[in-house]
Amino acid sequence: MIRYRFLLLLFVLGLAYTGCEENEIEVYNETPRLNFYRGNTSVSFRDSDYVKGHTEKELLLRVDLQGDSLVADKNFCLKVQLNETYSLKANVSFEEKYLFPANAINQIIAIKVARPENLTTTTACMADVCFDIDNPLHEFAPGREDKASLPVEVYYRVRRDDWNTNQWSEYSDSKYFFMMDHFKATIDNIPVGKATQKEIYDAYEEYKKNNPPLLDENGLEIVFKRVE
Repeated sequence: MIRYRFLLLLFVLGLAYTGCEENEIEVYNETPRLNFYRGNTSVSFRDSDYVKGHTEKELLLRVDLQGDSLVADKNFCLKVQLNETYSLKANVSFEEKYLFPANAINQIIAIKVARPENLTTTTACMADVCFDIDNPLHEFAPGREDKASLPVEVYYRVRRDDWNTNQWSEYSDSKYFFMMDHFKATIDNIPVGKATQKEIYDAYEEYKKNNPPLLDENGLEIVFKRVE
């Protein structure tokens, strides 16, 4: 009886092994497909980008090959997949097509991410990047469903943790933008001292002669220290 049970167990294990081999061969023999590698997809625009006039950045993505190796170069295309759950949508753009080289197992490509129009705080501007399989220039079959899209997060924050209240009074985004516009620099490169305090105070008083006052996050006018 024990012998028959042992033979039955060997038979079942043999069927399972054969099934695994068949599945592995089937996956290996699939037509070439592409999947996204889930790496870092967060982009931040900061005060230094504002001063330098950077309104766009490159984000590098890795695309992995699934199935047989390519015998010749093939093209693939990307697009943004609509996602109505995102309250803030990121502006992402792509090349018309990207090249996946023969004999490669993955490819690093660059997409372009635009700076948001408004500052972001805890909520990022979002976009889901996916393969544009309906594009006639796209030469790959659909890959894994769980790796068919990639969420991209875009932040735009200029506030600094090292803000000098004694020098510049209370922080506000509008105040800092005014300072960066005037000095053409971030606070790292704005000299500290009474001469600078007087310069920005006088500049703001001159600004108000032809423009309405600038308001802080509480709706109150910004204040620079007056220095005699």
